[in-house]
Amino acid sequence: MAACPLAFAAEPETRQSTLSVGLGYEQLKLPGDEKMGLLGGSVLFPLGSQWWAGPAVYGAASGQRGGLFVGGAELQYRFMLPWDWDLRTGFFAGGGGGAAAPVGGGLMLRGAVTLTHAIGPLRAGLSWSRVSFPSGDIGSSQFGIVLNWERPFRTFDAEAAGQPQPASGPTGLGVQRLAGTVGAYQLRGSDTRRIGLVGARAEWPSSASGLYTGIEAAAAASGGAAGYMEILGNVGWRWTPLPATLPLSLEARAALGLGGGGAMPTEGGAIGKLSLGASVDWGGGWRSGLELGEVRGLGSTLRAHSAQAWLSMDLEPSTDAPGSGTISRNEWSATVQHHPSAQRKDGTTQPLDTVGLKLDRFVGDNVYLSAQAHSAFAGGAGAYSIGLIGAGLATRPDAMRFGAELLLGAAGGGGVATGSGAIAQTIAWAGWSVTPQSQIRFGVGAVKALRGDLRSGVLELTWTRALGLGGH
Repeated sequence: MAACPLAFAAEPETRQSTLSVGLGYEQLKLPGDEKMGLLGGSVLFPLGSQWWAGPAVYGAASGQRGGLFVGGAELQYRFMLPWDWDLRTGFFAGGGGGAAAPVGGGLMLRGAVTLTHAIGPLRAGLSWSRVSFPSGDIGSSQFGIVLNWERPFRTFDAEAAGQPQPASGPTGLGVQRLAGTVGAYQLRGSDTRRIGLVGARAEWPSSASGLYTGIEAAAAASGGAAGYMEILGNVGWRWTPLPATLPLSLEARAALGLGGGGAMPTEGGAIGKLSLGASVDWGGGWRSGLELGEVRGLGSTLRAHSAQAWLSMDLEPSTDAPGSGTISRNEWSATVQHHPSAQRKDGTTQPLDTVGLKLDRFVGDNVYLSAQAHSAFAGGAGAYSIGLIGAGLATRPDAMRFGAELLLGAAGGGGVATGSGAIAQTIAWAGWSVTPQSQIRFGVGAVKALRGDLRSGVLELTWTRALGLGGH
């Protein structure tokens, strides 16, 4: 009797760990007795034996340096103490700057000791830290406050891409929808510039009433504000009056966060936004929308009308149909780039080094979408930051792998000659597998300002980690 083929393939194994999300605030002392509030956020993953590591970002939240942002990586070790206390030692290294702060090349180092205690599902505590920009004039020690919470982090093996997704709940960071945005601010008052922006927005699953939370980031690409950048948390409401007959939804959003640079009048950096709009569900996980609103500085003179258009794709199955998706391949990367000849506004040309983070999501066997952020840490351009979105092609996963990508976005700050801020970057890369899930990659390419003098080659070194995450 002939053997019968298996009727069902084995269900992909769900791998679960924990990620730790942290927020902190401290006040730095700058030269001349100037005070600057620094707000920090981190997402840390367990490495085992009480070691944790992951990306972190810091930004000015009070004072006169709105627009100072620093991105990088944090390493932390935890000591468990009695009665629900713990002691955390951490070290951060990253690059950035802004708002004419004396950061030199932009490299920021931060060592910290933090004591926390459980408060319900959260942990809160006090920190002591030392923040230094070795090539600049900032060196400050201070106490601060911190708030942490932990959430499940579910993934699959990257090799499971294309298989049906088990109904195990949201995967990865839990983001259900990711949108690319283009917008404009029409400033009011003595400054009447019209600033064009490009950016991205992530949304977590909505409740039955249509409420959702998210995070967004954008940077100036036109209007004479190169170097302006904002990062905000938001809460929104989406209402579809006639879901069975008309896929049109009405929307409202409120956002609060940090922004500055590009000579925008944000002072300490805190800003808020309110907007109303509408969106259309096109099916297949795609949605687009338009919105109008108002932007205001909190404690500053910033006032602007805003407009934004966006296009989003679902990353996870709908909450109404759990387990209906297909696993997708995602690659998270830490990268260092070297620009051998970056043109500056003063007419000189100097090398420039950046540190960055890439998030790539495959939408086919060989095609991926990419979102990236980079900040300078050497080269005398500490305020220079870049935000990019685009697409790439890659060979199938193997011991050696090759690919290329084309990206568009915004950049500015640090005296780099990016003109209005809009830039394009191309990279061709080759990768060698270190483990079945990780690669080291070397890339060669170029970056060019679309309306400025910047035009430089790019050399790139990247470490990439592949994950299987939920797909629509």
